[in-house]
Amino acid sequence: MIALEVYTIALHLPEKEMERLYAMMSEKINAVAISKTKKRIQITDKQAIDYLLKNIFFKKFND
Repeated sequence: MIALEVYTIALHLPEKEMERLYAMMSEKINAVAISKTKKRIQITDKQAIDYLLKNIFFKKFND
């Protein structure tokens, strides 16, 4: 069953049953742990260039 079908059926429920359905759905939704993805740290162009110069290019010349 897809959400659109459930929504259509729910619209035809009496008001008390719709409130009851909403309460049951909100309990279920709140009980499910939503995993949050961590944002990747974005660096600026200057930070990237500085890193490359410090760790890649100058390191080769010093070795």
